[in-house]
Amino acid sequence: MNQEKRPYNKLVPIPFSQVKIDDMFWSKRQDVNQNVAIQHQYKKLEEANNIDNFRVAAKLRKGSHRGEFYYDSGVYKWLEAACYVLNQGKDEVLEKKVNEIVKLILNSQTDDGYINTFFSINFLEKRFSNTTFMHELYCAGHLIEAAVAHYNATGLKNLLDAIMKYADLIYSTFMEDKKKYPPGHQEIELALIKLYRLTNNIKYLNLADDFINRRGLDANSKIFILKQFLHLNSTLKESRKKGSINENENFFADLTLLERFKFYKSMLNGSCYQLRTPVREIRDPMGHAVRAMYMFSGMADLYSEKGDISLLKVLTHCWSKITERKMYITGGIGSIKGIEGFEKDYKLKINKSYSETCAAVGFLLWNWKMLQITGEIKYAEIIEKILYNSLLVGESLDGTKYSYTNPLESKGEYERQEWFPCSCCPPNIARTLASLGNYLYSTSENTLYIHQYIGSTLDCMIDGIHVKVNQESQFPWQGKVKLRISSSKNYNFNLYLRIPKWSQNTEIEINGEGYNCNSKPGTYLKILRNWSSDDSINISLEFQPILIQGNPRRKDIENKVCISNGPLIYCLEQGYNEAIDIFSLKIQEESTFSVIYKDNVLDGVNIIEGKISGEKKFRAIPYFVWNNRGPDEMRLWFDKS
Repeated sequence: MNQEKRPYNKLVPIPFSQVKIDDMFWSKRQDVNQNVAIQHQYKKLEEANNIDNFRVAAKLRKGSHRGEFYYDSGVYKWLEAACYVLNQGKDEVLEKKVNEIVKLILNSQTDDGYINTFFSINFLEKRFSNTTFMHELYCAGHLIEAAVAHYNATGLKNLLDAIMKYADLIYSTFMEDKKKYPPGHQEIELALIKLYRLTNNIKYLNLADDFINRRGLDANSKIFILKQFLHLNSTLKESRKKGSINENENFFADLTLLERFKFYKSMLNGSCYQLRTPVREIRDPMGHAVRAMYMFSGMADLYSEKGDISLLKVLTHCWSKITERKMYITGGIGSIKGIEGFEKDYKLKINKSYSETCAAVGFLLWNWKMLQITGEIKYAEIIEKILYNSLLVGESLDGTKYSYTNPLESKGEYERQEWFPCSCCPPNIARTLASLGNYLYSTSENTLYIHQYIGSTLDCMIDGIHVKVNQESQFPWQGKVKLRISSSKNYNFNLYLRIPKWSQNTEIEINGEGYNCNSKPGTYLKILRNWSSDDSINISLEFQPILIQGNPRRKDIENKVCISNGPLIYCLEQGYNEAIDIFSLKIQEESTFSVIYKDNVLDGVNIIEGKISGEKKFRAIPYFVWNNRGPDEMRLWFDKS
């Protein structure tokens, strides 16, 4: 991958291939991801026929397509995650599975380059006839990302050459033949720009540009969308006769009449799929949250390459709208079940949090791209919030169960599942955890940025000088961080350290001597120094439980508080509070708390204890670890006493 500075970015991201994670907290998550979750997901993809569809498409066995029309994407995301793991070390068992999947994909490709098992098995003549609803371009985008990951991990070009042939077919179909349909589920836009950055083939960038600019045009009219929707239903009806299943029936059966109304209204007017408004005229983020995140990520990449300031203005405005008015305290987004997306400003009801795990992944990705464009710390702050809260809650501690949605309170009805008919979230978590090192460091001219405090070793070049950074971190349980910096020769460069907004008191030592930390919380501390071999920096960030006041513009939390400690949001599970009723609990604003690390609880966590009355106490646990002992009542926001 070409890691040169993009023309309109302030920062250059350092890829995870140059970062080795060695962290007391995250290394365990990555180990579970590699040795449990990715293996478990492969098994489930086999059981659900996602992988077997490629055998049928490759004519290795007779049969019909089984499952949904988007099933290929789960295989591609799994492959991307597996390749990220192989990029960082040898794993013969995983490598064998990767080689098998790659071979199946190659053998399923048609002579003109097309790859999609649903259509190549059932309806090859119908391909690209319904890109609004049927996810061909979405699947193609995830295949492109997997192929780039495979090439970077192995150096082999077999899969990369195949997807370039497929991308060329898409280009000729939509650019040269002038097929006017927009992608219904965004993803291919950012993937095409990733392919452009690897190959320097300008037509992939131009195709991404064209797809982004198609939104809000004549092809997105209500009549067109209705025709595409009817076409979807007739195609699915025909596919069921050939052995496919329809997960959408189960989804709609679980919706209330109001939720169904909201879905059909937003679907037909185009807002659900961001088809209603040209991208440069967007003023209010709306519709399906995951689609929006992938769209904004693609728009950010396009700005990075072409510098269209009108795109950046929209992105900046929409980011502020989301973080101020449409985001839950955990960093989760999406509050309407029917459209899996955004409600009106401040309508974020506690008991109706949707917060799809895939939306957290997409939000993380978009924030990372905005951070590289602007160098502004606010994006790094949201990345931290997502990583420790809305992302991690999507997977059980043992790596075998997942949450598609993430409530902020439960009466005991909620439980993670081993798999879903729509299995988008599990491999999305897997590919994010496997590439965690992507989100820690950036460079710019004569400067190194440290965005996240995660134990790791970094090898990079700054203005032609080899620099190595060893980071030790006690996050997320304590605020102690130690950095050791060495370079190939004594060298003057800037080091930017993120001072989190939640750390009201920060202490810095360089080589054992105090350093004046004059940066405010929520800013980068700039240290310009002639760095010599084995310089060390000790950072002490203030970790203490804080009561966060509910936003007065949100009626359901205007007189409520929740508990945070460092980057973590805390909640109460009834099972850890048998002496009290957590739904009757009120917390005094002047309450004092004690923090106790319990290594025998939930793989080791900080428990926050607070007094209620007399000898009674409540015990709060990090939000991301709730629901790991089976269904239980849980609450995150509390009335003030």
